[in-house]
Amino acid sequence: MAAALVLTLLAALLAAAGTSERSRRTAGEAAAVDINPDGPFTHTEMSQADIDAAAQAEAEAAGVPAWRDLWYSSLEALRREPTINNTQEDIMVQLGGVAFLHCPVRNLGELGVSWVRRRDWHIISSGVFMYTNDERFQVLHSEGSDDWILQIKYVQKRDNGTYECQVSTGSGTLSRLVHLHIVVPEAFILGADEYHVDAGSTINLVCIIEKSPVPPQYVFWYHNARMINYDATRGVTVSTAPGARTQSALAIRAAGPAHSGNYSCRAANTEPAHIYVYVSEGSDKMAATLSRNASGHPQSLVLLYIVIFFVSRLAT
Repeated sequence: MAAALVLTLLAALLAAAGTSERSRRTAGEAAAVDINPDGPFTHTEMSQADIDAAAQAEAEAAGVPAWRDLWYSSLEALRREPTINNTQEDIMVQLGGVAFLHCPVRNLGELGVSWVRRRDWHIISSGVFMYTNDERFQVLHSEGSDDWILQIKYVQKRDNGTYECQVSTGSGTLSRLVHLHIVVPEAFILGADEYHVDAGSTINLVCIIEKSPVPPQYVFWYHNARMINYDATRGVTVSTAPGARTQSALAIRAAGPAHSGNYSCRAANTEPAHIYVYVSEGSDKMAATLSRNASGHPQSLVLLYIVIFFVSRLAT
C-alpha cells in the first residue's frame, strides 16, 4: 500500500513538469519497479540521484534536452562577459594596396563592434553598417567568427594613422588600437642632378626604387613628357631587375643634342626621380660646364662670356 502511494505522488509531480519531466517519470518508475515476468511486481529502493540519472539518459535517448542542462547552460551564457584582444598592432601597407585591420572579440553576444578613426574621432562603422561615404571602407565578418575586420582598399597617404575598434558593455568600453602605416616607395637616379655626355656616346642612367614591400612590375622612363621604354629603333634599351631594391637601367646609343632634356623614372604608387641630361660637343660642352659652375655667382659671368668669346673665335 505504501509503495503504491509513493509511485502515485511521484507520477503527479513529474506530470506537472512538462514533456521532459514526463520522460523522467517513465525512467524513474522503470528504475523503481522491477517487473519480473515469472512473478509479482517487486519494489526496489533507489536514491534520487539514480532516478535523475536514469531520467536524463532516457530524455537524451529520446532527443529531448535535459531541463537541468538547459538551465545551467543558460546561466553560464549570462555570466559570460565579452573579451577583446587589446594588444596594439602595427600594419604596414604600400600606397595603393589593401589594408586589413583585425579586431578579435569573444563572447560578443548581442553587442556590436564599432570602428573609429582616432585622427578626427570619426565613427566609420557599427557592426557591418558603414557611417562613411568612402566606398573604399568595408567591414568583413563571417558568421561564427570572432574577428571584425576593417578593410580599406586603394590606401592613400591620408589613411595613415590610428584606428580603434570598440565594444560598449554595461561595465564600460573595451577597445583595441591598430596603427596603419602607409609606405610610399621612393625612386632615385644614381649620380648628381645633372648628367653630361659627349655627342655620339652612350647615355647610361640607373634608377633605384626602395621602400617597396611589393616590387613594382614595371618601371617606366620618360624623356621630358614622352615615355621611351619601347623606342628601340632610336637606340633606347631598358632592363629592370625587381627585388627589395628594384634596379632599372636606361641606355641610349649614339646620343645627339636632341637627347638633351629632363629624364625621369616612374613606377606605380612611387614618387618619381628626375635628372637633367646635357648632350654637347666642343664649345657647347664647355659653356654648359661653366654655366653650371657659375650658377649663383654673378661675378663669374664676365669670365664666362670672355671664355665663350675666345673659344668661338678659335673654332672659326
